[in-house]
Amino acid sequence: MPPRIEHWLFSFKAFLAGMLALAIAFWLDLPRPYWALATVYIASQPLTGATRSKAFFRVIGTLAGAAMAVVLIPNLVNAPPVLVLAVALWCALCLYFSILDRSPRGYAFMLAGYTTAIIGFPAVESPAQIFDLALSRTEEILVGIFCASLISSLVFPRSVGPVVAENVALWLEDARTAAQDAARRVDPDARQAHWLRLAADTAKIENVAAHLPFETTSERDILPLVQRLVPRVLMTLPEISAIGDLMAEVEALGGPSPKMASLIEEAERALASKEADAYASTLHAADAFVAEFGPILSWRVLAELSLAMRLRDLMALISDQDALARALAGEAASESPRLNFRMEASADRVRYEEHGRALGAAATLFIALVLCCSYWILTSWPDGAAAAMMAAVAASLFATQDDPAPPMAKFAFWSAVGVAVSGVYVFAVLPNVHSFETLALALAPALLLFGLLIAEPRTFVIGVALGIIMPTTMALQRAYDVDAEAFLNTGFAIVAGMTLATVTTAILRRAGAKRRAEQFLHANERSLAVVADVGNRRDDAHVMGLMFDRLSLLAPIVEGTDEELPEAMRQLRAGLNMVEARRARAPLTDRRRRRLDAALLRLQRNYRRHVSPGVKSLEALNRAIAALRPDDDDDRPALLALSSLRRCLFPEAAPALLNSLERNIVSGN
Repeated sequence: MPPRIEHWLFSFKAFLAGMLALAIAFWLDLPRPYWALATVYIASQPLTGATRSKAFFRVIGTLAGAAMAVVLIPNLVNAPPVLVLAVALWCALCLYFSILDRSPRGYAFMLAGYTTAIIGFPAVESPAQIFDLALSRTEEILVGIFCASLISSLVFPRSVGPVVAENVALWLEDARTAAQDAARRVDPDARQAHWLRLAADTAKIENVAAHLPFETTSERDILPLVQRLVPRVLMTLPEISAIGDLMAEVEALGGPSPKMASLIEEAERALASKEADAYASTLHAADAFVAEFGPILSWRVLAELSLAMRLRDLMALISDQDALARALAGEAASESPRLNFRMEASADRVRYEEHGRALGAAATLFIALVLCCSYWILTSWPDGAAAAMMAAVAASLFATQDDPAPPMAKFAFWSAVGVAVSGVYVFAVLPNVHSFETLALALAPALLLFGLLIAEPRTFVIGVALGIIMPTTMALQRAYDVDAEAFLNTGFAIVAGMTLATVTTAILRRAGAKRRAEQFLHANERSLAVVADVGNRRDDAHVMGLMFDRLSLLAPIVEGTDEELPEAMRQLRAGLNMVEARRARAPLTDRRRRRLDAALLRLQRNYRRHVSPGVKSLEALNRAIAALRPDDDDDRPALLALSSLRRCLFPEAAPALLNSLERNIVSGN
């Protein structure tokens, strides 16, 4: 596919910023001006806010890393093993916190780690010069950051806000389709494909919106809209899942009543029309259906009531998302839109911290650095510093991947290509360059190509590898001076360091996406055990927020082929239903409350042992439901919550018979 106009624009801006940074570095007579050029290609992003964000946190990380290098190198240089352990431990610790913090701020932690390696390792032969080296390296990087941010802001800036609005509009379109699929009872595989896309796109919306604080004031003003939108986006997923199950159950029980069928048709028309008035009309119709609902005499009637309530909630969510999407796109009034769905605490937004994953990545980086530095020390390798610092860079950049070894290998390969391209310039092109203008013209073909590669997500790794390695191995100075032997040795050391980091990662981090998905499900079971504990005083918002976040993390890694996402969706629905059941306990009589508590206690035991709820849990739910009176207003919230929980956990169980005169429950295995 040929590059799009925005790709060419980004490439041109990156080249312009790179040449400006190189010119300023030459003018300031910085010792390594090529670092300013390389920094531009590291910091530049297609969106202006993202460039500013990365630049801001790169400044913080660079200053912290340089300061640590100044502290460690002079004090430990005479004890090389201790120095290696100290630098490796610092890099690993920074990477650990970087992975835990999934916001743009995490970039600062990672930079603080490998910047210490970049500055510190080359300085071990002249520790007295460490402060000057750290200062000059910081100045070079700051020049590159300043130029990247300046050009991105002044030359055809591309704001984050419109991209967020575009992504939200696409998400809403997919959400309508998924809701229609649930109502029409389409193939489960098709439904799962929509769930995957919706959950994964939610994470994309958040990732892009995270850069809004670095935009202009008018762009930052839409951040509250995004903060109100994201919980509603996440809440839509379990609602659609529940509607699909309810539709299947109502159909199995003889089909919907005429009144229910009319409500379903109206909801389908509203979703297809994409009109705010249609959403409002359907929402009003669902409210009326629930308000006028008669006595609950059978499981089928209860299922219809549950379906009407879910349709009402779905229409409220879709209506809110439509209003917020219009506000984000500037199609609505500037004031905050009036919303229909009241967000409960169970939809609070929190971040799940994968401590095990972060620890594994940190340990891998630590071991890779220790191995590389040990070889450097034992063999007195003259270019060992270059290998060690690039091992730190490679092991850090791809640590967030589920299987980092393949992209690291790709990065190492294209870094070798970058060294080769640099060799062509150093030995064939630069001898014929005699001014800055001719230097810029000579670099333009390669750098413009690198910019195009960076702009396209599929070739991003290639572009970054070439954009970093070529300028640094060229070692551009004001006057042409080249040492062929030093060039080849440095190039080899760079690739060797990356290769060592890749091999170490391939050996130590072999869990992969499948194992990570299983860990999410086990973590959800621990959260469900907390929710099922009626004596628990922990905030439900926090526990359920973790499950919402795991769902958005899980979607991009299951790739539509495994069963983890439907199971995670079912776990999330079970958690929401248990929260509702606990809230419905208060008005119940002692006997009914004890039955409800016993059912939740049985589920708690299952989840604590990581065992799927079985027949005994089903029987406990049946007894709790049997104890409730369908015609009692105080019992109805608990009845709805427990029936939804039973349907979620045991979709194949035979329906329960609800009748004020008959207290027997017929259940299946």
